[in-house]
Amino acid sequence: MGSREMEGDRMVDAAQPDESSVAALRVAAQALKEAIDGHLAVLTAGTDPSAERGAVLRALASYDDALTSVTAAPEPARTGGVLSVLTRTDHHVADFEQLVEAGRSAYRAIQPDAGEDEVRAEVPDVSSALYEILHVNEDEVPFPFPAAKPIAGMVWFLSTREAMPVDLHDSPFGVAAEVAGNLLYAHRLIYAPPGVHED
Repeated sequence: MGSREMEGDRMVDAAQPDESSVAALRVAAQALKEAIDGHLAVLTAGTDPSAERGAVLRALASYDDALTSVTAAPEPARTGGVLSVLTRTDHHVADFEQLVEAGRSAYRAIQPDAGEDEVRAEVPDVSSALYEILHVNEDEVPFPFPAAKPIAGMVWFLSTREAMPVDLHDSPFGVAAEVAGNLLYAHRLIYAPPGVHED
């Protein structure tokens, strides 16, 4: 049974975390401890700790997610509204010219009869290359992204007041400022430790 807490002038039941959430938190905590121990062991041995550091960061992200599940306040009753999904994925690009070449390859896939002069004229820079990459993937962002290596990602699910503006010059990300009280769920992905890139 939950504990009792005061809310204003009345006593209410304080929600207790369910057993499965607590069990998941214990597992995440143990995994984080083991990852930290492994990182320390490699450091003290004087070898490259890059892989173990990545394991620590991934374990920390999992622990943070499990902790959120345990400590999250009960959701208020909802009827309907706008659900905004904000996604950010950061990539390391070793050479942006390779990204341009990936865009040209995408253009060739769409226009197989195009000559090399046409390809270079239609895809002269990074901006046009990004357009062609989206075009060939039916306006979906491919993963993994051509000529890039993923570093980390984050997805936010927000309950927002209104749908995004249709004008391209109006920022659709202003809803991020409404995160307080409106963030329904956040999911973090770590693909490689910051500063560590395999070329």
